[in-house]
Amino acid sequence: MLPPIIWFWAVLVALFLILELSLTGILQIWFAIGAFVAGIVAYFLPDNYVAQFLTFIFVSGILTAIFTPMFSDKKSKEASKTPVYSILGKTALVTKEIDTDKGIGQISINGDVWSAKAKEGEVIPENSKVKILEVDGVKAVVELIKE
Repeated sequence: MLPPIIWFWAVLVALFLILELSLTGILQIWFAIGAFVAGIVAYFLPDNYVAQFLTFIFVSGILTAIFTPMFSDKKSKEASKTPVYSILGKTALVTKEIDTDKGIGQISINGDVWSAKAKEGEVIPENSKVKILEVDGVKAVVELIKE
């Protein structure tokens, strides 16, 4: 018969795996593996809770320290290649009047249509040229280019 403490570690493994599948990023998998290894220790040392806990902390910590930066760097490099950041500083054409107070406005850049808002809250008329300063959520924050 299995010692009852093994069920505790099995539930932790399942919980961390469910979290890993439901959340973005890759962090909980290392804790699932740590809980699994602690469960193995619990099989051989069912009454030594300190050894089990230290095994969980040690294995999870080592795996997190080694592997999380590898995946984080890859993810951040991929994110920097997305079109969102490529439009910053570019000039766009206002296709629908921008009125930040009313929550309306659109611009066109490189054939893409973006919702837009003015940085200073001003009203920018249709067919004006604007500079894209930043992206706030799904809206481009722009300022009028005075010619």
